[in-house]
Amino acid sequence: MYPSLAAAKAAVIAIGEEIATFGLPSGICPIVFVFTGTGNVSQGAQEIFKLLPHSFVDAGKLPELSAARSLSQHPQSSKRVFQLYGCVVSSRDMVTPKDPTRCFNKADYYAHPEHYKPVFHERIAPYASAIVNCMYWERRFPRLLSIDQLQQLMKNGCPLVGISDITCDIGGSIEFVNKSTSIERPFFRYDPCTNSCHDDMEGNGVICLAVDILPTEFSKEVGSFIE
Repeated sequence: MYPSLAAAKAAVIAIGEEIATFGLPSGICPIVFVFTGTGNVSQGAQEIFKLLPHSFVDAGKLPELSAARSLSQHPQSSKRVFQLYGCVVSSRDMVTPKDPTRCFNKADYYAHPEHYKPVFHERIAPYASAIVNCMYWERRFPRLLSIDQLQQLMKNGCPLVGISDITCDIGGSIEFVNKSTSIERPFFRYDPCTNSCHDDMEGNGVICLAVDILPTEFSKEVGSFIE
């Protein structure tokens, strides 16, 4: 849709200006984008996100935002929200030692992931509106989010509406992202109630982006970066 990265950024900036001017309905806020990992992919995704009016919050502050959501959904509330929220999470936010007497250690986790259990679905996912998955993953590590975990989250009223799996590990760290999509048709809808994928965007579930050749969207800029 856009001839260049600059044109795409201009479109995002225009959306940001509308949010800053008119705000968002309180009933759908706070809108929280969770970015996994801290490498180049995550930094690139955050670069685009920062074109919107935003604040970044620590993972430990997410429950407080959730409490604010409950207040904003009061029938008499008519407040509008003029920003989005971003949260960058690393492996220490995703797993915890199985032994409760031990503390998280990154080097130990990479060497012995079997000694750790996943907690992303408890600490982070319940507060996320969108998850932008930017992290490296191997099958020896716990999943970021499984089908069973998502099903339980949605039953509990999780606000999650979208997954952008930039790493696009099919059936990997996000288990229900079980197919890739094309640049022409970049999204599919996953319905956790029926464990099924759909091409339309109108029904229940989570909208998933899983383009495995995403950098070719702006091949000119990618080529210049490589050079």
